[in-house]
Amino acid sequence: MTYNDTSPVSRTEEAANHIIEYIISNRMQPGDRMPTEPELLEQLSVSRTTLREAVKTLSARNILEIRQGSGTYISKRCGVPDDPLGLTFIYDDDRLALNLLDIRMMIEPQAALLAAVYATEHQCKSLRIQCRLVEELIKKDEPYSHEDIKLHEMIAEASGNRVLHNLSYILQTSVEKNIISTDDSLRLNNTLVYHRHIVDAISQHDPQRAYSSMSCHISMLRNFIAAKLSEDAVLP
Repeated sequence: MTYNDTSPVSRTEEAANHIIEYIISNRMQPGDRMPTEPELLEQLSVSRTTLREAVKTLSARNILEIRQGSGTYISKRCGVPDDPLGLTFIYDDDRLALNLLDIRMMIEPQAALLAAVYATEHQCKSLRIQCRLVEELIKKDEPYSHEDIKLHEMIAEASGNRVLHNLSYILQTSVEKNIISTDDSLRLNNTLVYHRHIVDAISQHDPQRAYSSMSCHISMLRNFIAAKLSEDAVLP
């Protein structure tokens, strides 16, 4: 591979494109380890600086993940941007959470249903462990949003549908905003109970129960936030 353009930006972009071509041609999967830096330097015929800038670019795009002391891996985020919908600049958190819950209602019950059909025993075990971890954090009144998000992503991954899995990364914003918008009683009465119901249904390969449990979980969250918005509207 050769690079004719002398612009540093162009060399970096072209190197990044060739890395993507390498990933695709070798059918690499999320979590796979990339070749070492010397190996990539030999394949791409670029300077060390250009290669490192290309890797940084792909890391920023969630295509690669740099693990200090371990190497560079294919990101599990599969190139999904951190905020593809521009939600960061919508400042009405409660109303945004409500809108996102409507989208989640269209997607996540089906993801749970598919997970109940296709989840492996290893995935079911991992879901049970993750569910217990979220429960422990809530009961200890410790931050749990990251682990809650991870549980929902694991359910989407267990569905076996790659598009659903990628969508789950976009919807994680909703999970975090929903957590911020709920109170302690709802966390105990909704999150703990329904997470357990959802994971149990998936583990028992009961698609309809998994679907209905996820629907109830999201519906209760939506009702709570809708009621909160109504109360705020009537306050002087």
